[in-house]
Amino acid sequence: MSGRDRTRAVVIGAGVAGLLAAFALAGNVDEVTVIERDRLPDGPEPRAGAPQGHHAHVLLPCGAAAIDELVPGALAALVEAGAPSVGLPRDIVVRSPYGWLARHGPWETILTCTRGLIEWTLRRRLLTDTGAAVRAGTEVIGLLGGPGRVTGVLARRRGDGRVDRVGADLVVDASGHGSAAPRWLAGFGAVVRETVADSGVAYATRPCRLPAPLAGELPAVYLRLDMRKVSRGGLLVPVEDGRWLATLFGTRGAVPDPGADGHAAFARELPDPLIAQMLARAEPAGPVRAFRRTASHRRHYERMRRRPEGFVVLGDAACTFNPAYGQGVSVAALGALALREAYAGGPRPGTARRAQRAVARSADTAWRIAFGLDQRHPLAHGARPGPPRRLLNRYLDRLDAVSAQDPRVQRAMVGVYALTVPAARLLGPATLLAAARGPLAPPAARPPLTPKERTTLAGAGSVRAAPLLRAPRAPDATTTGSVHDQ
Repeated sequence: MSGRDRTRAVVIGAGVAGLLAAFALAGNVDEVTVIERDRLPDGPEPRAGAPQGHHAHVLLPCGAAAIDELVPGALAALVEAGAPSVGLPRDIVVRSPYGWLARHGPWETILTCTRGLIEWTLRRRLLTDTGAAVRAGTEVIGLLGGPGRVTGVLARRRGDGRVDRVGADLVVDASGHGSAAPRWLAGFGAVVRETVADSGVAYATRPCRLPAPLAGELPAVYLRLDMRKVSRGGLLVPVEDGRWLATLFGTRGAVPDPGADGHAAFARELPDPLIAQMLARAEPAGPVRAFRRTASHRRHYERMRRRPEGFVVLGDAACTFNPAYGQGVSVAALGALALREAYAGGPRPGTARRAQRAVARSADTAWRIAFGLDQRHPLAHGARPGPPRRLLNRYLDRLDAVSAQDPRVQRAMVGVYALTVPAARLLGPATLLAAARGPLAPPAARPPLTPKERTTLAGAGSVRAAPLLRAPRAPDATTTGSVHDQ
């Protein structure tokens, strides 16, 4: 600690995790400095170094609640900027490996938008509402201190190459999945254990504009991957500015082509033609952007036997999720909330270790979901499921099939995915009985669109002849969750 001196914290990375970490620490230390290697855009545009900048982001209810607690008013700002609310499953038709889900609920509500909008909203609030400073265009190239304590960072300015020594009582690494922390800590004699499951999922996203009847009346669409085999899926979801993002994804052995023609062809090869039908009426609003680094990867900093005080790792730098599951932003927010609780009252001996364990606990449920799905794929690299996990997978498959029609099972499974319902709920008496009984009816063979939605889809023309787009409808009074929301 700094004794009677002012306490200082350095946060590495100005992405969502880093910005939220800065908010978490702003009331608990005297000075917070965020160091970001990228030059930051002056608006809600994608940041050059953000690997997910051009793809849709989902804010789950738990993540929305955490952000609203850390940054009161941030969610309202996102909604005011045009981020749509999507009720699950009322406002999105979902096709699981077992067929289309009936549109009960909505059981939960998510917020869909771009990463650029989230970062821009948080960055403005950080600079105006706290005393934190942001140093852009500066790369952290090493840690100061030694095996017992981290005392700051070495920061190199990208313009002139000048290297500064920045002292700190606490350093938080929120630099993303490319974090150099394992290498830095190895220099102190510390070893970080890692767990990886790589299903080879790859995806390609293209923004588009739908004609007004489709944009205003049709739900979002989600065709889930079947992780038991080589499979294809897709997501067509509204974001801000009246745009929709068409993300097409496939497992190893069925990856989408990054070109525009390949994107359209891949859409036609999906297990249902609905996304292709909607895209055929849409006008592209940008190029196709591909992404292939999707392994679920966890670095177990909480298990280190030898770790220096004054250093915590947060967000994707600690636990990276396959983006196909939409968990990353929400888990980063939960981790930042855990960081704030651990550092209430400022840095003290042993706080970093307690904070790292709390951050790890905040990611546990989401990790079990993502890791369990990824390691199922027959062509996955990394850890393979053992007998207990294979037995659990068969049970979850059974529940997945039942949930297509059973509203109680569907509500439980949606809640577990949204991280608002304990996973143990899936082992309760009601769900065990439902699994034993099995599906009461076969799943719907066609998308569960209303007659009005089918008429709209059949009659919609081109976006070029359409008036201004209407915003997606807002959730009704039955919506649960924290956002009105990863």
